[in-house]
Amino acid sequence: MTDSATNTDGTGRIIDAHVHMNPFWRLDDDARGLLREHGHGFDQKVELARNPEQFVAYLDEQGVEKAAIINYVTPILGYTHDVNEWAAEFRDTAPERILAFGGFDPNDTDDPEAELDRAIDDLDLDGIKIHPPHQNIQANDYLSDPGYRGLDELRSLYERCAEADIPVMVHTGTSIFPGARSRLADPMPLDDVAVDFPDLDIVMAHGGRPMYTDEAWFLLRRHENVYFDISSIPPSNLLEHFPRLAEVVDQVLFGTDWPGPMVPGIGENAEAVRSLSLPSDAVDRILYGTAAELFDVR
Repeated sequence: MTDSATNTDGTGRIIDAHVHMNPFWRLDDDARGLLREHGHGFDQKVELARNPEQFVAYLDEQGVEKAAIINYVTPILGYTHDVNEWAAEFRDTAPERILAFGGFDPNDTDDPEAELDRAIDDLDLDGIKIHPPHQNIQANDYLSDPGYRGLDELRSLYERCAEADIPVMVHTGTSIFPGARSRLADPMPLDDVAVDFPDLDIVMAHGGRPMYTDEAWFLLRRHENVYFDISSIPPSNLLEHFPRLAEVVDQVLFGTDWPGPMVPGIGENAEAVRSLSLPSDAVDRILYGTAAELFDVR
């Protein structure tokens, strides 16, 4: 670790709140082929996912104190609820350096309450992610007719995560994978969730990029319990999408989407954030402080 990463006042420290360390070998053939085609050094990234100690060494190399690995259930890619066990096991090799998000899909389980028990109580995951464009759901489907399958399941997810004081991350913005439904990437359904579950911390992954950033900005300004991570938004474009970003830094998380296709290294992304026309204390909040508070990093 670099010296700056250990400053007790938070300056120079980095938490990456959105890293894709996943069991890539479980992907279906089409998804794995797409990542291999567009993701430089794909085999090396698979090696890191098979060897957590090498991933931690990569974090050291990049000057990163802690990283949240984002796993989720997606029929489009082939990941099922057993990805939660994998994420927890990966984190448990170095819990001081790794946070683990698991997934939940109300349409992909015969026993949703058991899946939530397993994820929240048994595996003690640090957060749960849902992915509307991949799961063909809306975040506020609990408001649908009582016969809709997602009604009680999503309500239970939000209630359980609020009680456990862990965030729910929701994909917002486009997806490159075939079969993804980008009309479901609009973050506005989270307005209902934030109103109905004021004690729940909600993270809008990717800030609605590129077509829903205005909606994401509205939600940030309206709800104190809504956050967003800047992952997969090139830092050089961040102030173009969010010119008043400095006003909401207490709700902004640094994230990279690394090692996604065309995503530079974590350290390079962090340096790009540092180069933005933002006050230094705002940069420190984005790179470290907000995530440290959200995840109770000590």
